[in-house]
This record gives sequence, C-alpha cells and structure tokens, in this order.
Amino acid sequence: MLCNKGRHKFLNLQFFLAQSVPDERNVLCYFIIYTIISILAAVWVIVRCQEPRVAWGWALAMVLCMPLALLLYYLCEVEREGSGEVIVRSSYSRLQNLIANGCGSAVTLHNRVQALHSGDETFAALLRDVQRARYEINVEYYILVCDRIGKALLSVLMRRSRAGVKVRIIYDAVGSWRITRKERERIAQSGIEIRPFAPVRFPWLTREVHRRNHRKVVVIDGRIAYIGGVNIARRYMGGRTGVWRDEHLRVEGAAAYQALLLFARDWRTAGGDIKVGTSVVPQVQSICPMQIAWSQRGRSRKTLQHMFVEAISSARHAVRISTPYFLPSEPLLEAIIVAARSGVKVELVIPRKSDVRVVELAAQSYIERCVSAGVEVYRYGGGFLHAKSISVDDGVAIVGSANLDSRSLDYNMEVAAVIYNRAVVAGYISRFNADVALSDRVSQEAFAHIGFGRRLKQALARLLAPIL
Repeated sequence: MLCNKGRHKFLNLQFFLAQSVPDERNVLCYFIIYTIISILAAVWVIVRCQEPRVAWGWALAMVLCMPLALLLYYLCEVEREGSGEVIVRSSYSRLQNLIANGCGSAVTLHNRVQALHSGDETFAALLRDVQRARYEINVEYYILVCDRIGKALLSVLMRRSRAGVKVRIIYDAVGSWRITRKERERIAQSGIEIRPFAPVRFPWLTREVHRRNHRKVVVIDGRIAYIGGVNIARRYMGGRTGVWRDEHLRVEGAAAYQALLLFARDWRTAGGDIKVGTSVVPQVQSICPMQIAWSQRGRSRKTLQHMFVEAISSARHAVRISTPYFLPSEPLLEAIIVAARSGVKVELVIPRKSDVRVVELAAQSYIERCVSAGVEVYRYGGGFLHAKSISVDDGVAIVGSANLDSRSLDYNMEVAAVIYNRAVVAGYISRFNADVALSDRVSQEAFAHIGFGRRLKQALARLLAPIL
C-alpha cells in the first residue's frame, strides 16, 4: 500500500508539472526536469518494491510515459492559454503545411490580435498607431484616395516623416489612379518615399497589366501590422451603396514581422531598397497562433486558392463565408458544394446589391448551384458588404484582401491572415451571425421564375468572370 501511494504521488507531481508548461520556449528545460523526476521516481520504485516484474513495469512507465506525453502534447495536441481555450489543433496541420510550403511562412505563436469590423474602427486604430510610430511606417494599398480619409492619413504620415520617421508608401497604379502627380510631389517633399506598383504605360502594354497589387498592409516599427480588406477611401463612411462593411486586423507579434518581410519584397519589386533585420522581431507574451499567407508570381501564385479549398474541405460542422464578389473557381465551388452535401452547415453572405452590375449578374449561376446543393446564401442589407472572411468550425478564421473570384485567386497579389484561436474565431462567428440577422436568405424558389432573357444576360456576364 505504501509503495502504491508513493508511486501515485510521483505521478501526480509529473501531471501537475505537465499542465504548468507556459510556452514552447521552455520545452527543453521542462523536458529535462521531467526526465530527472522520472529517473528518481524509477529508482525509488526499484528500491521499495520487492517484486521485480512490478518494479520494472513501474520504472519503465515513469521514465518513458511522461516525456513522451510532453512531446505529444506539443507536437500533436494543443497549446492553452490561462482560460483553457484550444488554440492549435493537429487537424489543421495540412492547412498549415500548405501555407508554409507555398509562402514560406510558418505558424507563429506569440501574437496579439484585434479584430476591426468597420472602416471607422480601422481608421481610428490606424491613425492612433501611426501617430505613435518611432522608427518606420510601411504602407501598401490597392486604393489610396486623397479624399477626407486619405488626406487625414497622409497628413499624419507627412508629420511623422518630418519628425524623422522613415515612411514608405506603395500604391497600385490602377487601383489608385486618381492620385495626381502634384499630390505625389507634395507627399515626396515631406521626405516620404512613394512608389506606384506596375504603372500602366500606353501603348507599351503587356500581359502583366491585369496583375494588380490588391493588398492592404501597414507595418509600424516592425511590431504592429494592419491586414485586411479596408482601403483608404471615404466610401467606408457611406456612399451610393451605403456604408461599406469590411474586416481588418490589427496584429502585434511575430506575424507582424512576417508582414514586414512581405512588404519588403513588394518594395523591392516596386524598385525600392530596404533592409530588414531579425532584431526587429517583436516579443509578445500572449498566445494566438497564426500565419500570414499571400499570392504572387512563382511558387505562391495558387496558394490562397488552395488554402481556401483545403480549409473548407477540412470542415466538420460549419463553414461561414463573407465575400463581396462571388465568382469562384471550379475547385473552390466544388469544395463548397461537397461540404454542404456532406452535412456541413455552409453559410454564404454576399451584398444585396453589388457595386459592379456585371459581377452581380455573373454571380447568379454560382449562387443558384450553391443553393441547390444546400448552401444557405444570404444577401446583406446593412450597406455594402466588402468583408472577405472565412471561418471553419470554431478553430480557424481567414481574413484578408482576397475576393472569391478569378481575379483575386489567379492574378492579383493578395494577402490573408490565418488565425488558429478559438476566442478570435468566436468573435468572427458572432459578427457573422449579426450580418446574417441583417440579411435576407435566398430561396430555391427565387430561381424558378427567371426568364430566358435574364438567364442569357447572366450567361454572357459569366463568360467575363475570369477578367472581372
């Protein structure tokens, strides 16, 4: 009896220590401690137990089981915060490996994430952080309009530049075509380096003209990054299609450094010179595993499309999709349909009225196929839905700049943050449900009385899907 009590005490001590491991940096230290405790426990059992077979059994169990359990805990199971929420699961290893092989960006653990669900929230947070910048500000946008919002941001950037902060701006030459030479000169006079991405020069047009930089990225001091779908324009405060509803992220931590590396690559592509050192990698104690994924020429060109297909295919219970333009590729459409037909609850929210009429017409046949397969499709009525997000079950959320159309998935340079954290995912699910509450569900009957003329218009518009 005494022998058994002693053995149980050692096992309880080992279990307690196993649950107390705070982060991956201490794995080696704790592994050594466990091993020493296990060896001491084994020696104690050998001395106290008279039966050789029992002694050998308990000794081997104590030496081998707990170190193996520790390794399995980190390699195959979960990381936990103080609340006990699951934030990494082995079921997403295929998705993580796909992104890592396509983009070279591994999962980073130590991050702090703030979800921004509107232009108001995004602009307020961004302006606050830009004003506090100490060393450098790197800005990259598809659309940068010098309206009230754009002038407010540029004014702060110019002040920080004059104060000695290094400021770089990349804007897409097509998306931001309204920026005049006079405005660029005024910006440059403050010390800001501003460069267009892939300017269009007639008549020297190439096949690369349609490949645009659709990313929205800001990195401040190498430690704070903004990623998402919000451009710099007044339309997020209201317009002819209503207030634009969008998703953006504020990220602190190792993922911000990944965003900085991406910006540096784009800056060099735009003809600039930039050096990024490893010393800028920020230290954040909170745990929020995530990856930064992107698409551009080369190995990563199809990564985002493959990522969406893999994420949807891995769903067990629910997939929630928000997108302003629904013109999916055939693999992506098939993944959505297969998920719905296999019993997964698939919900899709799109705008009630698109800002591009031909896109709205082209999307109808894809929507009809989804509804027929059991996908719950909703038309958002709280303004114009510009959000680009996907959540799978309760374990992963994807937020970024990519629309579910051929232009984003096949041609444009895009970026997305992939988050493996239940608390963050729960926040996106809650916001998605709020959007559904402001939406009208599309029924199968809605397609029953469409006349030949309208179907012909939809078919003709669908032919243009690859270039829309």
